[in-house]
Amino acid sequence: MLIGTAVAVVAIGVAIAFASTAGNGGGNPSGGTPPPGANSGEPSSIPSVDSPAAAGAVVKRVTLKPADWGSGYVADTPYENSELTQTAVDQNCNAVDRPINNALASLTRWSKASDDTVSAVSWATAYKTAEPAQYNVSEQRSALQRCPTQSLDKSRFEGVHEIKIPELDGFDEVVAEEGHRVSDANGKSIDDYYTYLTGRKGNFVMNTEVERSGTGTQEQNRNDASSALSLMLSRLEGGASQ
Repeated sequence: MLIGTAVAVVAIGVAIAFASTAGNGGGNPSGGTPPPGANSGEPSSIPSVDSPAAAGAVVKRVTLKPADWGSGYVADTPYENSELTQTAVDQNCNAVDRPINNALASLTRWSKASDDTVSAVSWATAYKTAEPAQYNVSEQRSALQRCPTQSLDKSRFEGVHEIKIPELDGFDEVVAEEGHRVSDANGKSIDDYYTYLTGRKGNFVMNTEVERSGTGTQEQNRNDASSALSLMLSRLEGGASQ
């Protein structure tokens, strides 16, 4: 589910926080079974944060700016959002805004190609512990598996499905989603394809999303979103001593 830009649908969260979660609003453990291979511990390679201020400094450093996406990218409108809310997919496969429970800080930044052909979103959320972060990721996977068609007001997404991106290393777990947006926020028919990636490292969840119009763009979306998510992880681990 695309979190949104000015040229795409705006669904502030995260972002998101762009995560498409279900259940009780995201990030609120309810005794669910962790996904196979997931690590619920907090690795020493990432910063330790114990306050909103400390967490806010980390997500500000990790979340990407327009220049991080490459030459020709500029800030979109809106550009930043730090509210502790996210877009969640409910039981009827409709996107709704909900609080991000058990989070210390979150930041979303929207970027776009200067010619408006590509929209790119990056956001990071720091949770109090690894468990709510892990729960949030598992709920995202559940939502995309049960809702191949999703709606956000008049926007409609079809062919929503999970993909595998094996080259994404270093995360405790990764969820990769793709889909086709067939109508915009005004209900107008469009032909946009997006790739939305989520990576968890300990108590941090990082997301990237790239959308382009027209067919034959998903490989480029994947490459851009993967490179961006790997960059976020390197910045997270690079500041582990802070």
